[in-house]
Amino acid sequence: MILTRLLFTVLVLFSAAHAKHSFKHYNDICEKTDNQKCVNDPLQVKNLQIALNADKYLHLHLKTDGKWGKNTKEAVQKFQKHYHIFPAEGYVGAKTKRVLERVAKNVKLPPVRTAAANKMTNRSYTCYADFKKHVDLQKSYKVFKNNKLLSKANGKNTHIKIDVSEQRLKLYVNGKVALCAPCTTGAKRKFEPNTKTYRDKHTPLGTFRIKEKIAAKKSTIFGEMYRNGKKVYHGDRRKYRGPRAKYVGHTMHHWMRLTSGGVGLHASKYIKRHPGSNGCVRLPFKVASIVFSKVKKGTKVSVIN
Repeated sequence: MILTRLLFTVLVLFSAAHAKHSFKHYNDICEKTDNQKCVNDPLQVKNLQIALNADKYLHLHLKTDGKWGKNTKEAVQKFQKHYHIFPAEGYVGAKTKRVLERVAKNVKLPPVRTAAANKMTNRSYTCYADFKKHVDLQKSYKVFKNNKLLSKANGKNTHIKIDVSEQRLKLYVNGKVALCAPCTTGAKRKFEPNTKTYRDKHTPLGTFRIKEKIAAKKSTIFGEMYRNGKKVYHGDRRKYRGPRAKYVGHTMHHWMRLTSGGVGLHASKYIKRHPGSNGCVRLPFKVASIVFSKVKKGTKVSVIN
């Protein structure tokens, strides 16, 4: 009897622990076409909608259908503005999830599979040939890593190849693929929804060398314009036509310059499976961090098609 009660208690505690919601461990949520990270799991979106409706300051009446759309995005933007989360673009990333966790701590939410749990279900690949055989490189966002090879990278034995046709970056160590990840290269006349900008520049093909490495470089072209502390414009500063305003450039993390004309590799949350940048090569944050740490000034970079 005692053993039965003990087992029952353990089961209840285990269930409670796994039923507890944790926005901080959810997948990022946003417009799927704009961001590689945004899985938009319906249960996680539904919990987001429930939490937003429960906020006593916002008085929202969202339909809790688990579908990401215009109304949910606008509600997130309202939430971000109220809690001073900037930029308030409706992207449910780390900053927004931290505040949601605090604001909705007393809201009872259905249990969902978290991003961490989803990662556990991902298939592991024995080698790059196995990865390439089972993954559609042009469409998939999956990343291949050979940690043993990566540990041997010293900058002198690395080489980057960027395939425009696949929208993929490969990091070679001693001539072997140590990392293969999605990237976004330059586009010709492509409309960028998040910045309301037309991208109009291809990433140049050829062989380059990394000219500089800066952990957090400020863009001289893309950013926000502020007047009296209020954001009045977001996008290409060259196209701003309003009254005089203060320009604040976007931070390009893990910047690796390729050309004197401003083309380089850098981290971005806007990773697509087709060309969509203004010439630079965008990389997922974790991928950019790895590449940045494994190369040095002078590392060879081949851009092919």
